[in-house]
Amino acid sequence: MVNLFIMHQEFESLLKDVVLAKRLSASKMSNLTDIAMKSMENDTKLVSTLYRTHKSLPPTAKVSSLYVFDALSRAAKHHVNKNGLSGDGKSTEGNCATFLSKIEGVLEGLFQDMMTVGNSEAKIALEMRSHIFRALVCAARIYHVPLA
Repeated sequence: MVNLFIMHQEFESLLKDVVLAKRLSASKMSNLTDIAMKSMENDTKLVSTLYRTHKSLPPTAKVSSLYVFDALSRAAKHHVNKNGLSGDGKSTEGNCATFLSKIEGVLEGLFQDMMTVGNSEAKIALEMRSHIFRALVCAARIYHVPLA
C-alpha cells in the first residue's frame, strides 16, 4: 500500500513536470507511462489525477496534457490486446481495461474544456483544435467509436 502511495506521488509529480515543460520530453513521457502501467490497479486514482491536473493547467499546457492522455491510453490498449484483458465493473482492483473505460468517461469533459479554453486566444485556439481533432480520432480508434 505504501509503495502504491509513493508511486502515485511520483506519477503526479512527473505528470506536472511533463505537462508544464516547454517541450515534451520522450524520456519523461516514457517514465510517466511506466509508472502508470505499474499503477493500473489504482486506475480510478490515475484517471482522477490526470483529469484534475488537466483542468488546472494554463491553456498553453493543455495540449501537452492531451498527449499524456493519448500516450497512456495507447499503452493501456496495447496491454489489453496483448494480454486479453477485460474490464469487470464489479472488480475492486483496476487494470488496463478498466483504466480505458474510465478514460472514456472523461473524454467529453476534456473536449468541452478544450473548446472553452480554445476561444481565449486565436493562435492557441487554432493549434488546440488541431490537436483536439487528432486526440479524438485516436480515442475513437482506441474505443472503436465511429466518427459521425
